Amino acid sequence: MLEARGLIRARERSGYYVASGAHHPPPEPEIARLPPPASLTVDVSERVFSILQASFQPGTVGLGSAFPAPQHFPWNKLAQSLAACARQAQPQALLDDLSTGHSGLRRHIARRYLADGMPLHMDDVVITNGALEALNLCLSAVTRPGGAVVVESPCFYGALQALERLGLQAIEVPTHPRDGIDLQALEAAITTHQPQAIWLMSNFHNPLGSLMPAPHKQALCDMAARLQIPVIEDDVYGELYFSARRPLPIKAYDRAGWVLHCSSFSKCLAPGWRIGWVTAGRFTQGVARQKLTTSISTNAPAQAALAHYLEGVGYDKHLRQLRHILLTQRDAMAQAIAQYSHPAPAPPGQKAAT
Repeated sequence: MLEARGLIRARERSGYYVASGAHHPPPEPEIARLPPPASLTVDVSERVFSILQASFQPGTVGLGSAFPAPQHFPWNKLAQSLAACARQAQPQALLDDLSTGHSGLRRHIARRYLADGMPLHMDDVVITNGALEALNLCLSAVTRPGGAVVVESPCFYGALQALERLGLQAIEVPTHPRDGIDLQALEAAITTHQPQAIWLMSNFHNPLGSLMPAPHKQALCDMAARLQIPVIEDDVYGELYFSARRPLPIKAYDRAGWVLHCSSFSKCLAPGWRIGWVTAGRFTQGVARQKLTTSISTNAPAQAALAHYLEGVGYDKHLRQLRHILLTQRDAMAQAIAQYSHPAPAPPGQKAAT
């Protein structure tokens, strides 16, 4: 573990030694200094499509992929749950809770939030086709074409595509790789430009990886309630933490219902099944109506299978194993970066390469 984290180095037939520079990590990047924020037209879809298309070419290693490797998911257990639900399925059951989602699945999701100290009711949860549909439904429920939405800089490309599709402007606010969005710059952007919503990732930001501190989350909730602006929170990576317990999302600090919290099983359990959800506070009915008028419902057999799987005790065990694997892989990659990015020592009498 120490070697994986770059703190020691192995020498053949000699043993382990403290790595040079182990106690002096490189400085963190400073927060981006952007010009005063302004509403910008979003035009990224063509570029995103070309990049994704190139990444699917044979022989290409997708280092930018946000999904764990497929072999790390419990496909056999999920297949067993899917088969069990297929054998027991009643035709009428497929029509129950058609728009908001499978009642059993919504109950399990609400219980998991309750275990983290978030008293959500199953009726607060709307099942969606992944977190990306949840994001689009939230934007549709709280904005109108031609309006503006605050986004982090940098931010997840899917958010920009959603803004482009809905005819919305983007207001960039700088984001720090450790603390998340700059709250002072955020409030200035809100008071100056009167955006219709804020979109951000508070836990394990894509692409920076930042984790917003709890006091910042509380301050953001207070700001949203004071300024009466919806906050759309993307929390798809919330279960993939390496600390002792899951970091609470912004939604945990929301007492006035201004936070629309989006998540999914795509990154932690069932990628490709496209099962996500949103708990939208005071905007729940608006999101449910948007769901009904767009995709109507989400894959009913997949919802039932996930509800069946969550009835057992395997999910938390799977998450513990997945987090351990990802931690090991992260440390190994950090070690490789530290090892191979250093210049090779020069032969005697020669200058080292720069």
